[in-house]
Amino acid sequence: MNECAWVYVASNDGEQAKKDNADFVCTGAHDELTIQKAIDKCAEENKNLFLYNGKYFIEGFYDFGDGGPKTALRFPNLRREIRVCGETSRYSRNDGVRLFVTKETLDALPGAVIDANSNDVAKNPVDVMRTGWSEYGLGNGSSLRLENFSVLLSYNQKPIRCIDLRRCDRIDAKNITVLGYAEMNAGLGNPPAVPVEGCIGVTLTDGSNHSYSNFTNVGASGFYEGIQVSGEHVVLINCNAIMNYYGYTFGNYAINCGANHPITLINCMDERNVCLPLFNCCGDSDKQGNRLQGMQEVSMISFNIERFAAQTPGQKLKDCMREVHPGTWRGNIDFTAQPGWNHINEVDFQLWENDGSGSGFKTRNVAHKIVCDSGERLSYYPTLGQQIFDTTLNKMVVCVDPKNRKWVDFLGNEV
Repeated sequence: MNECAWVYVASNDGEQAKKDNADFVCTGAHDELTIQKAIDKCAEENKNLFLYNGKYFIEGFYDFGDGGPKTALRFPNLRREIRVCGETSRYSRNDGVRLFVTKETLDALPGAVIDANSNDVAKNPVDVMRTGWSEYGLGNGSSLRLENFSVLLSYNQKPIRCIDLRRCDRIDAKNITVLGYAEMNAGLGNPPAVPVEGCIGVTLTDGSNHSYSNFTNVGASGFYEGIQVSGEHVVLINCNAIMNYYGYTFGNYAINCGANHPITLINCMDERNVCLPLFNCCGDSDKQGNRLQGMQEVSMISFNIERFAAQTPGQKLKDCMREVHPGTWRGNIDFTAQPGWNHINEVDFQLWENDGSGSGFKTRNVAHKIVCDSGERLSYYPTLGQQIFDTTLNKMVVCVDPKNRKWVDFLGNEV
């Protein structure tokens, strides 16, 4: 690593040798102000930001005068990539680089927002970090590479957005964790309280974005919406959303640019969330101030689900996968679903709500065989358009009505 290319920041609880090497050393109070000075130095000297391991206390949110929501940290739009790198990736709540929003800071925030996902920032919650604000994300000169750090909230009962990329034109994020219950009595085997609406982990780009939007090993736990997905040519690899109200939402915040081109999730997990993923708006402008709805592609490859009430916030499961505008999205989903610990993947599992949602997707429960007898086939909760060669009937059959488990042969005869 070229030392000349970095501005180094150390935490108050960091090792002395690292403090001695750092350009900035935080005090453990309002560390966001020190980190912002380091960000500004990066902009002035054409450098990038390096954070040594430790706990950084986030205790204030500021109006940067660019029309965006108040935020603790703001990265300027420099028409070059700004790299923000932590020393090592996080394993637990108590190691790596942790940007910690304290209980007292959260206590001072309003208890509700009018519309967390509106383009009207006056209705938005505060951010922990964002880029410079502009009318559109596309072409505004913002580019971030984020690596090896966590954003931790003391608790999840206030509206706040941890990482806001709505005005980031190009993003590459790796080994990032956002956690909504750092000081709550919650964790593996003990789910947190149901988060309040507007408590959000990560929000992606403003529709169309420059070149790419890549996320690898990004995780969100304990939020109302864990990972809000939109944009184009978006790829999420090995990302996780655990113990949220919604683990993933698609097109569930206002955008100013197009949302037509593919979104791809590879080996991502949706575990112990109250609701399965929600699909809202996609499409493009009609050039008359309105939006055309539909036809964006989402593909989920090896999508893993854990779904059981006892380990879910509120101990109650709600919606299956659902489209706000049923039948308007397109894509392919290959998934497995585990309905409890010490349990194999379930064959009798409903993925989509029976309201027309998912009718534009090719969906497959990978636990289902593609050749089996009638008895086994009828033990499955099928998916719309699913095809199986039935060895009892000695022919191919297709599911045309999952709710009523209705199958027909290729001539349309019910079997």
